[in-house]
Amino acid sequence: MPLLEHTGHKSLSVEAGELISVLGAPGSGKSRLGLELAFLTAPAEGKVLFHGTDPLAERRRFQPLKRPKEITMLVQDAEAQLFARTVFDDVAFGPRHLRLPEPQIEARVQRALISVRLDPQEVRGRSPFALSGGERRRVALAGVLAMEPEVLILDEPTASLDPGTRNQFLDLLTPLRGRSAIIWFTASAREASLASRIYLLLDGDTTEVPGGSALWHRWRDLLAAGIELPAAFELAGALESRGAGTIPGETAEAVEASIAENWKARAHAR
Repeated sequence: MPLLEHTGHKSLSVEAGELISVLGAPGSGKSRLGLELAFLTAPAEGKVLFHGTDPLAERRRFQPLKRPKEITMLVQDAEAQLFARTVFDDVAFGPRHLRLPEPQIEARVQRALISVRLDPQEVRGRSPFALSGGERRRVALAGVLAMEPEVLILDEPTASLDPGTRNQFLDLLTPLRGRSAIIWFTASAREASLASRIYLLLDGDTTEVPGGSALWHRWRDLLAAGIELPAAFELAGALESRGAGTIPGETAEAVEASIAENWKARAHAR
């Protein structure tokens, strides 16, 4: 039985400790699907099951949604939602709402900050608003990690970050693998390729697609779907659309080599 499952057209499943990616172009409905999986809104179609049951099925009329506290979500631009006077208080906000004893809260905040590669002693008393953009994003991630969730949903967590900070954030996934099930929503095929399984969200439906290097075999389909691809594939698509013929290759390196050969052939023909 999957740990978390969405039925219907947007069907997907995730097992305990697994990292999956949901790959979709901007405007494809990734954020809405993330909110449904986090039980922050009712699904437009189908059901969401957690440990095989639907928590929303027991909701009575006019009562607010009762969502599982074992599922947390990092929304887009999460650093904009930081509010507390200190980094410690921001990260401790969730555990305090779980009514945990103060020593447990302290331990969770320490673990969470270390997980996102921030020195607890150095940053705990600082204002989150005095940190850099990348550091604030990591504090926001620490806040959801301090909940120690079974399922962590990341809604385009690297959006608006510069390339260097984006790569640093991607590195944070490595120690998180296996501790929580992670669902990573992204428009970037490069980011999605880090997952063990990938779902493509297109026209309101999800389809599981090959991961790893096999993902690049269908780069033309991904490009047509509005997915962000490495520059070599973007250039190859532009050249093909302008009559350069088929650019062979199923990896970025092979496509780059084909583009170079194509350019040499055209230059020689002149």
